[in-house]
Amino acid sequence: MLTSVVIPAKNADDQLLYTLFGFNLQYCAFEEFEVIVLDNTSTDATREKLSRFTAHFPLNYVQFRAKKPLAHLLNTGIQLARGELIVFLAAQMIVPRSFIGVHQQAHEKASHLVLLGQDRKRIYSVYEPGFSATQHAECQLWLEQYPHVKRPHTLVETVPLLEESQIVNGLPFHIGLPCPIAQKRLAAREKYGAKLARHRSPWTLFDTQHVSLRRESLQKAGLFRELPRIEMERDLGKRLLKNGCQFQLDDKLTLLKQECVQKRLGASSQPTKKNRRA
Repeated sequence: MLTSVVIPAKNADDQLLYTLFGFNLQYCAFEEFEVIVLDNTSTDATREKLSRFTAHFPLNYVQFRAKKPLAHLLNTGIQLARGELIVFLAAQMIVPRSFIGVHQQAHEKASHLVLLGQDRKRIYSVYEPGFSATQHAECQLWLEQYPHVKRPHTLVETVPLLEESQIVNGLPFHIGLPCPIAQKRLAAREKYGAKLARHRSPWTLFDTQHVSLRRESLQKAGLFRELPRIEMERDLGKRLLKNGCQFQLDDKLTLLKQECVQKRLGASSQPTKKNRRA
């Protein structure tokens, strides 16, 4: 089952390289999947660094000159995808070696499945001077606990902290920090089970940072609509549910969400309580 991984990205060059390196380590054959990176007007060195990256799999890099809504990026990825299975993934997510295989096996067993990412941890793979005070303190404490992770040689420049060899041997997956979203999803699994039986609104768990579904399911439900991110995801999730898709939490994968500089949202941009992630 050819699988297309769609990754929107903006100004996350070092984190994106770690993410792509994880796909070089997949257990499955590299011909079984492709990765599509949709660069939304990055001003960092994303283009240059990806041009030097050696991908063992088909890698399609698309750079947008004008800023586009997230829905436009994702829909472009769907249109470019060659696979019958589509995985949406955040640029900051490091995946384990079994990532592609787990998604493929799940969809081979169920043709109308929406496989939702369940478990993730946080990690400081890159030091950034723009970190918040909380992130600076947490990063420093984390580095003190794990002396085998590289220390930033300066506090005024961006510094990658992980070695590729550490990702190869799986070290980062053992030293990740707790992630609030994952804890909420684990609680949902304990209450409703992996198949979310009796969950009244499983579409609230539809998250384009880690989710997979068949192309035909998207074609029947329609593409993403240009709405604020959480509304956009829930809108498509509702349509998928109405079209007979079964929502299920993945219980085999743990991803690593790389910490990055947090955007400061104005009051008008803050999500309402109604639209917060479940």
